Amino acid sequence: MWGTLPEVFDRACTYYADSVAIVDGERRISYREMQEWANQVGNGLVAQGLQKGERVGLLLPNSLAFIPTQHGIWKSGGVLVQMPVRASASIHRTNLAQAEVTTLIYHAQFDELVCSIRDELPKLHRIIRISEPGSRGPVPDGVADYAETFGGQPTTSPDVSIDEHDEAYILFTSGSTGDPKGVVQSHFTWAHYSITAGLEIGDIRWGEVFAHGAPLTHFTQIFVMPTFLRGGTNVMLPSLDIEGLLATIEREKVTATAVVPTIIYILLDYPERSRYDLSSLQTMIYAGSPIAPERLQEALEVFGPIFIQTYAGTEPGYVSCLRKNEHRVDDETWVKRLASAGRPMFHVQVSIQDDEDRPLPIGEVGEICSKQLGQMLGYIDPSRNSEALRDGWVHTGDIGYLDADGFLYIVDRKKDMIVSGGFNVFPRQVEDVLLTHPAVAQCAVIGVPHEKWGEAVLAVVVTKSGMSVREEELINHVKRELGSIPAPKKVVFTDSLPVNPAGKIDKKALRAPYWAGRSRQVG
Repeated sequence: MWGTLPEVFDRACTYYADSVAIVDGERRISYREMQEWANQVGNGLVAQGLQKGERVGLLLPNSLAFIPTQHGIWKSGGVLVQMPVRASASIHRTNLAQAEVTTLIYHAQFDELVCSIRDELPKLHRIIRISEPGSRGPVPDGVADYAETFGGQPTTSPDVSIDEHDEAYILFTSGSTGDPKGVVQSHFTWAHYSITAGLEIGDIRWGEVFAHGAPLTHFTQIFVMPTFLRGGTNVMLPSLDIEGLLATIEREKVTATAVVPTIIYILLDYPERSRYDLSSLQTMIYAGSPIAPERLQEALEVFGPIFIQTYAGTEPGYVSCLRKNEHRVDDETWVKRLASAGRPMFHVQVSIQDDEDRPLPIGEVGEICSKQLGQMLGYIDPSRNSEALRDGWVHTGDIGYLDADGFLYIVDRKKDMIVSGGFNVFPRQVEDVLLTHPAVAQCAVIGVPHEKWGEAVLAVVVTKSGMSVREEELINHVKRELGSIPAPKKVVFTDSLPVNPAGKIDKKALRAPYWAGRSRQVG
């Protein structure tokens, strides 16, 4: 139906050969240059002895080299193992070992990390290091130089036979509810995931200029291929610095970007925002965690109707979206729907199921399950498949419900639910209420040990710049809306909230000090 990833990539490169494909600061390359670069990487890996099906780790920040290297791995017949740039050395060591990676391509900024773990990875026998032009420091012993390895290779496509059902991609879950798990995608499933989801969700237009501030190792990479298929330009930002993002939008006339909700909050509160010309920006996709409806309404007032919400996961792929024309504040019914994750995409089936995997009727709360062609083939460790993949359905671990009009509402993560005195408390509902308070910029709600109730509700709050609020005021604010049971029993104020490599608030890190030394992490 879709062909292999190299076939899809080459089609775009042929159609738009002379157009600008990638921008990275002052550097930019055309589609033709990008294709030739990818071919050189593919040929270089084959020349190094890489066999079809071998797994190749990629540890690169957003940069000019990211996409050509990624596609070069696929052209060589290798299976790309994506390494999140924000993860720790221990996570990388575990993931590389789990995936049995034989080749690693990494950026020089990770020299210390790679050298600290390489001796613990006996199957890793090829390591290739890329550095920025003009800043090539000494290459560590036993490590090959990227430019020397690939620079002299043929610019024609490698002679490797690839089937659309061959393994292509291994991504790791964010680990927000446990240890990261390796998720396997084929050429077919990943192409389906990125193309159909990207075109339907992203509202990608011809000649789109898409800015990637969030790491390409996260959800934003899904919009790379749809942008290429429309002859657009992917703009790389090395990090999601707010001032850098705003300056790039103005300089490159960016038309679309994708962010986590936290970035929207920061943009809304950023005092220098009005200094930048953001008139070119037509689409802002947000995903990765729920957004507070009150702050979303504020964003619509500030930026206009440019928002698209997506709900997805590493295992299920994209599930649903709330489109631009569904971000409405002119009617109470639509205002309520701002709290939803939109409706299932046309190629996705969604079922709300109970603990016995039985479908639940409209309006009842249960686990969100989905089924589509772009979902995972399974985990690297097939013995774990039944945790999430049963009867063809991917069990997302999220709790929610469908309304009569087909809108999907996410109540919370199944493992984030707090059981206090026998009552279920969903942190997201408490967080949404806290974020309606004018002094609250960000917050996270967790369960902490309590001798009487098992767990007690605790809120960790970041206040807006120059504002303060008393603990009792926030507790009473929640009580008025939700009652006494879900109301926090304590509020902790902090300057910032920890985030995991996927950019989500790291509730595991927030819980850790309270649950240290206990055999169970729930009451």
